[in-house]
Amino acid sequence: MRCPGQDTQTWGMDAIYDVDCPKCGKPVEFFKDEMKRKCACGERVFNDRMDLGCAKWCPSAESCIGPDSLKDFEVTQQRKSRREDFRFLLEFAAEDEGAKELFKTLYSEYTNEDAIFDTNRLMTVQESDEDLFNRATAIFRAYLEEKKSISQREAKARERTEEMLTHDQRLKKPDLGAHQG
Repeated sequence: MRCPGQDTQTWGMDAIYDVDCPKCGKPVEFFKDEMKRKCACGERVFNDRMDLGCAKWCPSAESCIGPDSLKDFEVTQQRKSRREDFRFLLEFAAEDEGAKELFKTLYSEYTNEDAIFDTNRLMTVQESDEDLFNRATAIFRAYLEEKKSISQREAKARERTEEMLTHDQRLKKPDLGAHQG
């Protein structure tokens, strides 16, 4: 039996779509279950619209989509997260065009997926433009504080949910050993 999400018989009209190549901007056609394709320009394009959220938790993910696809999925998730973090950072720099442009440059120069940019590279700006460095550093610190605050709120919400579930009478199993009279 196939995973229902991978069964092409259940797919709708939105199962085929284009994703723009990050290098040349041309559209690359994807089926919704394809992880990556090569663009005509040679760039490896990841399907950011692919939703394999089940691969995060399903014990059969590796056998379902294959070990290579699972690794590609994880890279795609890291890229998405990095882009979302970058967009969030730019919101903090909305009023400061110089800092925004600096962050865009640092983001585009950094090719890894593990961070928005290389913070050591930010330090080099201090030598050439201390005012820009100070503004960008303050914006980046505010961004980090907000990310930390959001993470703490999410953790507290998860704790409250877990606590509620442990006290939910509907989820408790009846005590079969109790005397009924």
